[in-house]
Amino acid sequence: MPDSGNIIANWFKFAFRFAVLKMGKIKLLIKYFVYRIRRRGAKGHGIHSPFVFQFSREVLNSRVKYPEYRDIDLYRRSLYGKNQFIRVSGHGAGSNVFKSANRRVRDIARRSSTGPAACRLLFRLARYFRAPVIVELGTSLGMAAFCLSRGGQEGKVYSVEACPEQLEVAGNELARFDVDNVDLILGEFGKKLPGLMKKLERVDLVYLDGDHREESVLWQFNQCAGKAGHRSIFIIGDIHWSPGMERAWGRICRDPRISCTIDLFFVGLVFFREGMAKQHYVLKYK
Repeated sequence: MPDSGNIIANWFKFAFRFAVLKMGKIKLLIKYFVYRIRRRGAKGHGIHSPFVFQFSREVLNSRVKYPEYRDIDLYRRSLYGKNQFIRVSGHGAGSNVFKSANRRVRDIARRSSTGPAACRLLFRLARYFRAPVIVELGTSLGMAAFCLSRGGQEGKVYSVEACPEQLEVAGNELARFDVDNVDLILGEFGKKLPGLMKKLERVDLVYLDGDHREESVLWQFNQCAGKAGHRSIFIIGDIHWSPGMERAWGRICRDPRISCTIDLFFVGLVFFREGMAKQHYVLKYK
């Protein structure tokens, strides 16, 4: 039997480190406690929707050890080993961690919200929905784009990033890992996203994680939602990052086009599925 005292201590350590060191906000720690209390478990008890029940068991809490997880870990370790400095140009809400625009690649990677569990989840989402067209806003160092490309190997990932030096690192790393289904796009979201949406007939999976300002997130969501189908899934990053992000998440949840939303604390999932009664869930994932 595992030592319950050690488990609790380790969890408190993780939660405190994430809230204070990564996000810099004690309030976030309190929100995470509330989330832990409210969320449904891995076994799906209390989930009335057959779709969400199956999704929770097979995707959110999958026990399968996919071989692609090794590639994902190798990509992350490669970034952790890079000591070079790059200049990060800010076009979003800014960073709660870094005070300088000149940052080591390895430090950016280590403080990224796309940690091991989030990376595996992105992979499983792309794999489960077999999304032909994937759009990511906020490439950063290419970690999420790599996960989505590995999960959706038969599809195409369009990833937009406003910072040229981060995009250069991402492009080099993706090339090293022989990724050929990611199209990197340099430019501000406000300038590039409308043209991208005109180019695409539909979007099957969208990951919004590059600008954590309320109105920007809502604008991005609405731009992409116009091309969503009934099987599309949107992933909204850092939905509890700030009061503005929580307001944006709340407005997205109330959008009449949406049939189901899932709060995973670090990200929110949005579904457009037809024939479902509108529902909101707070769930856990591995």
